[in-house]
Amino acid sequence: MTRNVYVFGIGGTGARIIRSLTMLLASGVQLTGTHKIIPIIIDVDAKNADTTRTLKALDAYKLIRERGYGNREDVKDGFFGVNLNTLSSVTSEISGAEKPDDSFQLQFENLETSFIRYIDPKEELAGDVTMDLLEALYDNTPPGHDNFSHTELNLRLDLGFKGNPNIGTVVFNNLATTKAFQYVLKSISENDRIFIISSIFGGTGSSGFPQLVRLLQEEERIRANPFGALTVMPYFNVTDDKKSAINSDRFNAKTEAALTYYAKYLKGKINAFYQLWDRPLKQYENKEGGAEQHNNAHLIELIGATAIIDFANKPDNALKSKDKTVYFDFGIQHEDQLIDIRHFYDTTKNTILYPLTLFTYAMKIYLEKIPEFKNEAFYKELNLNHQLTSDPFYQSLTAFFDKHYKTWLKEMMENERKFQPFNIDLADLNSLVRGRQIEVKKVLGIVTNGGITDAFLKERLGKLEDELKKKMPENEREKRFLKLLHEIAEECFKKLEKLPSEVFH
Repeated sequence: MTRNVYVFGIGGTGARIIRSLTMLLASGVQLTGTHKIIPIIIDVDAKNADTTRTLKALDAYKLIRERGYGNREDVKDGFFGVNLNTLSSVTSEISGAEKPDDSFQLQFENLETSFIRYIDPKEELAGDVTMDLLEALYDNTPPGHDNFSHTELNLRLDLGFKGNPNIGTVVFNNLATTKAFQYVLKSISENDRIFIISSIFGGTGSSGFPQLVRLLQEEERIRANPFGALTVMPYFNVTDDKKSAINSDRFNAKTEAALTYYAKYLKGKINAFYQLWDRPLKQYENKEGGAEQHNNAHLIELIGATAIIDFANKPDNALKSKDKTVYFDFGIQHEDQLIDIRHFYDTTKNTILYPLTLFTYAMKIYLEKIPEFKNEAFYKELNLNHQLTSDPFYQSLTAFFDKHYKTWLKEMMENERKFQPFNIDLADLNSLVRGRQIEVKKVLGIVTNGGITDAFLKERLGKLEDELKKKMPENEREKRFLKLLHEIAEECFKKLEKLPSEVFH
């Protein structure tokens, strides 16, 4: 029996990990028994750049998959194979619930105001006794003070909670009243799985996670569904800024407080609990939110996405009971500041890094090689001279490879904990995979492996296209092209023979 997996990404960290999940699924990472992945981003900071670029990547993925495979759910291998779709795609009609917009984001309502106006929109609570109580609970520095706009009662909510989970808890309580959330509750079937991503050292994630669990499990019909969660502890710092409400010196204290709360109040509610952390040495520029909050992708976020894959692929009998929550950590073979494929265990190599390697070969061939092969028969047969520049499918594919996937890789390569599996700036595909060079091999003077050359690519692309054309009808050109990219990437991997593997001492 197939199932949907609902993946809730709370706050900026949730959005960034869903961004990494999008890249993994695009590369062809396989899911077992899963009908559809439904990512749902919950972030009150409506203009957060980290959230915005994740939404753009999701939209591009959705268009590419729909044009390539239509509504098919049984794509066994290949790029963009998993049906990653919006909440509104789950079913055409749910009784008693208004269908939400075709979006990957769950919108709050009435947040374009300060916190005090949010809880007191009609200014009916302004009496002395009530204000005394509010000021006992929340900071209310008077106007004119340097940090007036950052104090709790005056905080602008549509820019995020600025590390204040006590405010986030109040706002998340009202999530249940939104039409979109009511649709979520009604769309989840008894066979579906639920996964929640949150950070633990800020405001949105640490407050939203327990509230979301509570709101979902108040629906008795889905209380017994398998629940998984990923809690991300501090893995970066921000620069000091006295004008900012965000202070990374408080991250550890907030983490400890949240963990204490979770241990007490989430017991018996989560089947599989994943935890991630790293030494937070990196200092990002202190941007409180909005379009300026644009953090480079981090290896921790990629690893966080593998937790979702692991949860989705677990057999049913591994998620039967919440009485004994199972906890998971992620490890590598060797501690280092520069990480590549050799640092990972074989399971991760086979399930995650192998498809990423194929996707990277495909990216390089698509962006750099195919445009140079304009005189080849396969190029003319697929009408690529026109399609690459004017067709929405190819435009989205180009954007995904160049603006989303390549950028994501480069950001991880340049972060402090550097993840550099590929030499993506080198033109020579024989040197693409770090730690394993493709060498020309000869046996008795005869070349048995001549490496990846332009002549090899032209010859193989021509033959593969001829074979695919015989198998696939003319109206499946987009699917045929995705298959062509996957098969030429596999041909390149045959030259590589295997992923690099070394023992570290």
